[in-house]
Amino acid sequence: MAESFFLNGSPVRRVMSRGAVDEATFFADYSENVLYVGQNPQGQAATLARTRTAIGSTEPSVVIEKLTVRGFANLAQKGAVLVGGRDWTVRNSVITANHGVGIMIVRAENARISDNTITANGQMGIGQYRSPAGRIENNRIAANNTAEFWRADWESGGIKVTKSSSTIANNQIFDNLGVGVWIDEAGDGVSILSNDIQGNAACGVRYEISRNGRIVGNTIRENALALKRGAGTNIFTGAGITVNTSSDVTIENNKLLGNLNGIGVQARPRGEGPWGEYVLEKISVKGNHIDLRAPATATTGYVEADSLVTTPPASAVIFHGNRYVLTDPASARFNLKDRLVDFRAWQAAEKDKNGTVTGR
Repeated sequence: MAESFFLNGSPVRRVMSRGAVDEATFFADYSENVLYVGQNPQGQAATLARTRTAIGSTEPSVVIEKLTVRGFANLAQKGAVLVGGRDWTVRNSVITANHGVGIMIVRAENARISDNTITANGQMGIGQYRSPAGRIENNRIAANNTAEFWRADWESGGIKVTKSSSTIANNQIFDNLGVGVWIDEAGDGVSILSNDIQGNAACGVRYEISRNGRIVGNTIRENALALKRGAGTNIFTGAGITVNTSSDVTIENNKLLGNLNGIGVQARPRGEGPWGEYVLEKISVKGNHIDLRAPATATTGYVEADSLVTTPPASAVIFHGNRYVLTDPASARFNLKDRLVDFRAWQAAEKDKNGTVTGR
């Protein structure tokens, strides 16, 4: 059901029954081969997109430049643009209003995705799978997941990288209905540098069951405030930056403001990957500005799942030289495994002894 329907070039949202159709939606009845639209299409340009892929190849050294790719009916987890060969470049293009992923990089080494506008795609802006040495730079990646795939726990939103290495730098990643930048399952060597990540429905950055990550110099604002699930507001639910059962990750010199939570480091039982058991270790959280004044429930710190069998040592997560902004500097806003503590107790537990807390 990837067919997308457009009126005057604007996508119309699909609903799953004829009775749910209103003036802003449509329903496709495949058994009757009939399309039901909640407004009169007469006099309007009505288009039903059915072509699955705009551009795709396994040939090397393809360059896509100054194109608009719009309105393709690619399936979920498939790209309207499929980068399938070594040394591809996609630049200065507009990838918009496609059903699945805007650009999907699959088994394609050294892909360069730069200076594009990737917006209003049905599932996600960019996906990268089993593709080493990618570079995703200077793009505007906004308002993706218009088809309303799940916002938190299934890939949707801005960028997702799986079993790959990549540099994600100097992008604007905002208002995506999902995670802003998500590294998940055996990401190995991903750097997330100097991006503006704002207003995404789930985490701004999530680094999950992966290793060798650098999250440095980003501005991360007002993320994880529109999660489509009932898990509450605690740090397991979402944060500006989440690290989940990963290793060798540096979180440094980021500015976080107004997120559901600040920086959340999680240890969970997550099974095994290509280098053995996924564990939480060698996490450095250094020199970040973490503003927890809003929302009122916002916290930051380190948590462990109840079902965790092996507890990481205290040295697994190091907080160093961070600046925390609290409405009440004496409030308990720091997660210390299974409880919330104030800043004094946080430091007494050998967390961020040279950090500072302020009211503004």
